Amino acid sequence: MADETEVNSQITDAVSQVNETVLGSSEALTRAMADQVMAQAIGLAMQNAVAQQQQLYILRNAVTTAAARSILDSNPQEALRFASEALNSDDIAQTLERLSALAKNGPAGKSQEGK
Repeated sequence: MADETEVNSQITDAVSQVNETVLGSSEALTRAMADQVMAQAIGLAMQNAVAQQQQLYILRNAVTTAAARSILDSNPQEALRFASEALNSDDIAQTLERLSALAKNGPAGKSQEGK
């Protein structure tokens, strides 16, 4: 027990015991809080990874849809003519230029940008 002072010895003993309990459990509480913060951070990182993956799938679907629309909008005869020219030509740079122009302007020379 504590020495006799102006304060009751039972009160000083209770305060001392609470102080020792807090000091003894502070390391465990700190470790528990650190574990909770780490679990929260890992959870958020996983959630962000899933969100990124979903956005990537949405982007891939949009690109596939745009490519399919472009194929459906094109003229099959023009595509066959261009393919035969590309296969008969030895000049890769010229073929790439024609392909780029065809992609930009469409099969009949119309611009595809406004679609």
